[in-house]
Amino acid sequence: MKRTAVYQGTFDPFTSGHLSVVRTALTLFDEVIVLLLINPDKTPLFSVEERLDLIKNTLQETGLQGVCVEAYEGLLADYMRQHAITCCVRGVRNGRDTDYELENHRLSRVFYPELQTVLLPCELSCQDVSSSAVKAACAAGRLPAKWVPQAVAQALKKKFPSVVIF
Repeated sequence: MKRTAVYQGTFDPFTSGHLSVVRTALTLFDEVIVLLLINPDKTPLFSVEERLDLIKNTLQETGLQGVCVEAYEGLLADYMRQHAITCCVRGVRNGRDTDYELENHRLSRVFYPELQTVLLPCELSCQDVSSSAVKAACAAGRLPAKWVPQAVAQALKKKFPSVVIF
C-alpha cells in the first residue's frame, strides 16, 4: 500500500524551509502532495498559478521524485477525506509553530477524525525562514539567497526589482 501525505500551505512564496519539509517527508512517505490552499481572505504576493509554477519549478530543479503539486480551496479535512488520505505533514521551527500546528490538528480532527498530523522539525539552516520573513526582507531591500530556492529568488527579483539577494 502506498503511503501518501499532504503538505499544505499558502506557500507565498515557497521557501527553503518548505523544500526542507518536502525532502524530509519523502523519507517517510512514498508520495507527498504539496497542496496549495487557497484562502480568499488573504492577499498573496503571487497568484495561485505563479505559486504552483514556482513550486513545480523548484521541485523539478531539485529532482525530487514522488511529489505532486495541487491547489485546493476549502477545508484541508475535506480534501483529505475526498482523496482518502489520512496523514498530513507540517514543518515546525519552534515551540510557537508546534502549538499552532497542534491546534490546527485538533480542529481538523473535528471534521475528519481519521486525520493524523506528523510534525517535522525543519533543518537548522531554515529556522528563521518564513514566507512572511522573506517578503519583509524583500521589502527592506535585502534577501539572503539561502532563504529561497533559485526559481523563487528570480520571481521575487521581478516583484522587488531593487532587492539585493546575497
